[in-house]
Amino acid sequence: MIKINKSKKLSHLSFKIKKFLQFYPWKDCTPSQFKNLDKKLSECNVAIVSSAGFVIKNKQKPFDINDKFGDSSYRVIPSNINSNELEEYQKSNSFDHSGIKSDPFSALPISHLYDLCKDGLIGSVNSRHISLMGANINTSKLIKKSVPEIVQIFKEDKVDIILFIPV
Repeated sequence: MIKINKSKKLSHLSFKIKKFLQFYPWKDCTPSQFKNLDKKLSECNVAIVSSAGFVIKNKQKPFDINDKFGDSSYRVIPSNINSNELEEYQKSNSFDHSGIKSDPFSALPISHLYDLCKDGLIGSVNSRHISLMGANINTSKLIKKSVPEIVQIFKEDKVDIILFIPV
């Protein structure tokens, strides 16, 4: 079990959150296999998966922040989105949401990908990105339903690299 109270990175958290995290069902996310890129980074199509819980205002259903086990659904966010069109539905109270609210691209850095593309560091920015709501305690629906659908989206789009932005 992780020693939450002794971790310097988590020492600022409230007692209630530290207690919750002691019993959180942490998963070992070590990949079972690795794959090397078979092309140059400057030729790769790049997409983002963020757990900030973004939806497009007035166009997509908000994530269910009242689901105590976590909303396992996802939203597709197009690359041509403006940051002021995004609304955050991340239920975790273990961090300050003000930064994400003031700059959604801090947790879904699409504009930064365009800068990398313009500079020739990556080949292209994928037309679609994925937003999930973090703080999922029961991940079985996420793993069995949402993840395979997300993988299929990225296969269809011929994505070479996915940046995961945990929030």
